[in-house]
Amino acid sequence: MKKSIISLCSVGILMLTGCSDDYLTVASEGDVTTTTLFATTRMLDGAVNGLSLIMSSTYSSDGFGRQGYNGEATISLWYGDYKSSDAQYSNATSYLSVICSNHNELATSDYTYYPWYYYYRLIGNANAIITDGDKAEGTQAERDFYIAQALVYRAHAYTQLAALYCKRWVDSRNGQSRGLPLRLTDDRGDMACSTLAEVYDLVYADLDRALALFAGTNLTRGKALWRTDASIAHGVYSRAALAKQDWATAATHAAAAREGYQLMNPADYWAGFNTANSEWMWETYTDATENLGVNGFFAYIGANTGSSKGYKYIGSIDKGLIEQIPAEDSRYEIFMVPREGESGWATSDSGRAKKGDFYDRVKKQYESRIDKKNTYIYPYMSTKFQKIDDRSIGCVPIMRAAEMIYNEAEALCMQGGQEPKVRALLEEAVTPYQPGYTCTLSGEALLNEVKLYKRFDLWGEGRHYFDQKRWNVDLVRPGWKDGGNWHPQFAASGATGGAYDTKGKNNWCICIPTKETDYNNLINYNIEPDNWTKDSPQQ
Repeated sequence: MKKSIISLCSVGILMLTGCSDDYLTVASEGDVTTTTLFATTRMLDGAVNGLSLIMSSTYSSDGFGRQGYNGEATISLWYGDYKSSDAQYSNATSYLSVICSNHNELATSDYTYYPWYYYYRLIGNANAIITDGDKAEGTQAERDFYIAQALVYRAHAYTQLAALYCKRWVDSRNGQSRGLPLRLTDDRGDMACSTLAEVYDLVYADLDRALALFAGTNLTRGKALWRTDASIAHGVYSRAALAKQDWATAATHAAAAREGYQLMNPADYWAGFNTANSEWMWETYTDATENLGVNGFFAYIGANTGSSKGYKYIGSIDKGLIEQIPAEDSRYEIFMVPREGESGWATSDSGRAKKGDFYDRVKKQYESRIDKKNTYIYPYMSTKFQKIDDRSIGCVPIMRAAEMIYNEAEALCMQGGQEPKVRALLEEAVTPYQPGYTCTLSGEALLNEVKLYKRFDLWGEGRHYFDQKRWNVDLVRPGWKDGGNWHPQFAASGATGGAYDTKGKNNWCICIPTKETDYNNLINYNIEPDNWTKDSPQQ
């Protein structure tokens, strides 16, 4: 682990904060210790920036056989959206395994291994800062500030790992199902899995400590939204608490997270989701000097990208979802919704349009938002994401204030007795885009309205699969013959199809990859046995 700490953290210093010649000649890599690496708080600052770099770097050269592995944005796109029932990858049947969760029980798959590899890499580097940061020369306020940030990164990583690899809380026997190896130091020895409850105990403890440390310093991240602060700690807390069905905690932290942020206006919403605005809370950073090229997020989902992975297979919103949103909503026409009487789009396979009324209109209407020469046109296709330059330059939102409104509203619904406040929150989230929107719903209908607008508002931002899993609802993808717009291979049921119930595809859990179990002698099963217990010699 020491080697990965050195290589990744020093890259973070060099690329994000600059580095003096003195640092480069301190010692050879084999002689460097974490004490040397964190000799000063300036170096500690660079190491925290290195955590951000881990979240926005390409991993396609790290033993993964396919382009597109690019840190947090890959989790957002491939695991948060394209495994869901709200966003389909048009005609990209070569990605069937991840889109239909066919890798969930295939321990040797890159799709199974990547989130594990990526998040434990982030955890390992955060651990070094957390355990050795207090040794850095500088003020206590500086040391606390950087350690607090690292704690948030670690909490985020374990929250995401639990959502991907562990059972829903409702299926966990009150948290006694299999959790994760909780690595908190640079020890790379054998380690058994914790329980799921212990994972969330660690997440809560990390975030509590981070918030206490942030409160004791007047330092801020400034405009560096790729870094973490107290608002991000609260936001991660709300996500973890929702997953744990800890409704009061989720509501409290969601409200605290969005303090000081303002929802974007319609013009901001249409601006391409590539540059931070008043609503963005956390992002992965990319610019011309850190261009990920064909591996970047916008090369896959940017409607105006010149990358073939994007312009051939840009994501489309689920027809059933967009049809529940009034056309008067200013966000509605970000998507290429066919109009009554239009011709020129298919009702089979991907639905691609090649000529006709619909094709002609969208080519003209969205001329400035697509690569006019190359972009394939699909009904319900998204133009929400716009690259700034080249094929994939643009920052990617990880968290924004609207999500926190929906998180609070959902948690209050589940608590009960607070429907007027829930309706007020929903109106706050929707009225910037539908000025006449009012909510008079109650009960299950009110909760469904909260879920509906969260799904629509955050489309493509990587949250729906995680929400849908914890909501414990079947994954339904109607094909064209059933009134939907899903490609037949994505809509199909069965072992390789993308429509399945809440117990399907290993309970929506990715199994532990063989690259962990082959190395870790205290984990003997890739797929969790029904009778798993923490104390069993056979994990």
